Amino acid sequence: MTGPLHLGADIGGTKIEGVLVAADGTVLAHHRVPTPAREGRDAVLGALLTLLAELRGHAPAGLPVVGVGLGTHGVVSHHDGVVTLASGALPGWTGTPLRRAVEEELGLPVVVDNDVNVLAYAEMAFGAGQGHQDLLFVTVGTGVGGAVITDGRLLRGEHGSGGELGHAPVAAAAGLPCSCGAEGHLDAVASGTAIARAYTAAGGAELSTSQIARRAAEGDPRAQTALAVAGSALGEAVGGLVSVLDPALVVIGGGVASCGDHWWEPLRRGVRAAALPLLRDVPLRRPRLTRAAAARGAAALAARTLLPPSSRQAPATPRAPARPEAAESPGTAEAGAA
Repeated sequence: MTGPLHLGADIGGTKIEGVLVAADGTVLAHHRVPTPAREGRDAVLGALLTLLAELRGHAPAGLPVVGVGLGTHGVVSHHDGVVTLASGALPGWTGTPLRRAVEEELGLPVVVDNDVNVLAYAEMAFGAGQGHQDLLFVTVGTGVGGAVITDGRLLRGEHGSGGELGHAPVAAAAGLPCSCGAEGHLDAVASGTAIARAYTAAGGAELSTSQIARRAAEGDPRAQTALAVAGSALGEAVGGLVSVLDPALVVIGGGVASCGDHWWEPLRRGVRAAALPLLRDVPLRRPRLTRAAAARGAAALAARTLLPPSSRQAPATPRAPARPEAAESPGTAEAGAA
């Protein structure tokens, strides 16, 4: 094993997960701790710093740790590593100068990004998107999230909210309130929360999306309709983005992506109906990574974009972020296939 090491961490409302990663992407150490979210920002920062210090201690002799990548819940200002907006899942997290806090404590360069962005980066570097430089990443759980990678680089936008697919307008959500306070957004019709709400409104019991999926497989028409409406709406939004971005593939994950063909088939039809004819057959794939995926993506982002410590004070001409190395991808089955 040769080359410098990087730390990566994923900060969520329930857990903080971290890894120590070698230059070839091998995970050398992996820790996970509960997030002390209700104890406030300082407690969360303390838990994160303790975790990173412990992981750093696992570095083999002679191999330096040279950088840190962080993925976090919330909207992130990538330029300065500040969390500009977070939900109640992490009270007081809005405004946290995450990059500065970790750099000052560890003395290492740090890159900070949104948790969905680093998940997408992990899939490009090691997972379903390996070998590709342009992909659209979608995650559907309690809410709908997304990330865009083009030419090997994350699309972040001016305010750090690039790729927020859940707030794209779709016809099926017309008049429905979104979690952001507006109406008519994808999140209001395609999220797991929206599926459960639609099933209950149609006369069904209060069930989780996995339970609704089982009901759909057993022939419950209300469950089948709830999944179909959500899948079709997501397909419409994804197909529109496919037409705009022309990605090599779309990676779709999250709990709702396990809901079976009653969700996947309307999704596929929606993509084909909304995308340009040339792009209708864009591959739709499930994520390949499971263990510490977001933390691994954060470490990979650090490894491929941060300047090494020895060159941080040099020359005035800024260095462009390094493009991820392309690698041949082993065959990956289409999403939803048996």
